[in-house]
Amino acid sequence: MAGKAEASGAAAAYFAFPRSTSAIAELDGLRALAVMLVLGRHAVWPLFSGDAQRLDFSGFDVTVPFLNGWIGVDLFFVLSGFLITHHLLRRGAETPLAQFRLYLGARALRIVPTYLAVMLLVVAGVVPLYQIAPELLSFRVFYHLLFLQDYLPANIVVAFWSLGVEEKFYLLAPFLLLLAVRSGSSVWRYAFLCGLIFLPFLLRVVTNLQHPEITEYGAYFPVFRSPFHLTFDGLAVGVFCAFVSHEHYGFGRKQGLRWPIPLFWAAALLLLFQLFGWELLEEAGIYEKLFQPLVLSITFGGMLLAAVQGGAPRLLLGNRCLLVVARISYPLYLIHIPLVPLALAMTGYRVEQGFDGFLGFFAGFWALSFLAAFALHFSVEKPFLLLKDRLSQKHPWRMRPDPQLTPESAKF
Repeated sequence: MAGKAEASGAAAAYFAFPRSTSAIAELDGLRALAVMLVLGRHAVWPLFSGDAQRLDFSGFDVTVPFLNGWIGVDLFFVLSGFLITHHLLRRGAETPLAQFRLYLGARALRIVPTYLAVMLLVVAGVVPLYQIAPELLSFRVFYHLLFLQDYLPANIVVAFWSLGVEEKFYLLAPFLLLLAVRSGSSVWRYAFLCGLIFLPFLLRVVTNLQHPEITEYGAYFPVFRSPFHLTFDGLAVGVFCAFVSHEHYGFGRKQGLRWPIPLFWAAALLLLFQLFGWELLEEAGIYEKLFQPLVLSITFGGMLLAAVQGGAPRLLLGNRCLLVVARISYPLYLIHIPLVPLALAMTGYRVEQGFDGFLGFFAGFWALSFLAAFALHFSVEKPFLLLKDRLSQKHPWRMRPDPQLTPESAKF
């Protein structure tokens, strides 16, 4: 009986989603928001299979906020820049090179297994109805294994492009932090960090001088949106927020601060204005090509920094449902696009069915995506996360005192 009880307890623990008492719950809410924005973006794809379709409700085109859901990737970038920087600072960024192998090993266990599993499922044709072109498939798989799909076409699963950006940041982050920490005074340090934030903007200016003719999204994406050197605004903003939080407030929250609440709501209102106001990439003009990524990154950076210091509504962003979504956000992000054709077939949705038919597809697509994400999380992702935790305990990094921020997943 004792053995059965232990086995039952172990199974319950494996399938649970605990939250550390020292974690900032609102960060899980922001992560969940990011992945749900991306899912909303791809849920409206079937509406545009032929002539552009709109879903009007009382004169408002309800497809607009869904089409703008691609900005969830920018939120992922800000979160990733913050979390990676926070963990490195907490472990002593002055000497990251001595622990570089531990850092890379932890990143690999966090990212690679689930990524390879989804890529294998797609390339092997296991995902029903999702097909990829067979031309040069071996070469395409090869450069995806090297995470070069931000410069070469992400034509296995288009969402994979952001992993190319992320992986390059993971490799550079310890060296960038080393430069920042050793830059001398705080004035030089923040000058360096601000330079990182504005560098991709300057590079986009140069790129626009080379390609002024680009106005369509199809041409804009591979030239301006996808390449790492043009799109790491959010990652740099996240790094900046981590340094501000670490240097001015330590690793925990400071009580009695007045600025976090108004900062959070000001940034949230700016986000809602951008999300609902207009289709952000209907046309790639000067603002979209040069300024939009920076504005989005600063918006999300304001929300994140305010949330870390208690300015976000905990009841909203810290609720249990968003915690679960945040924990499966990585496999959910990877697998949802290949499931679009299957969801269409299962729901029988056709564009001419209108709003009611679309709601049925939308619900079916989300349900299918979440089921697949749960399956990937428990069968692939979690075993390697547990292995990462065991290796971290066996080979601990040098830790700074009083760590407070311990988000469970530092992904995207």
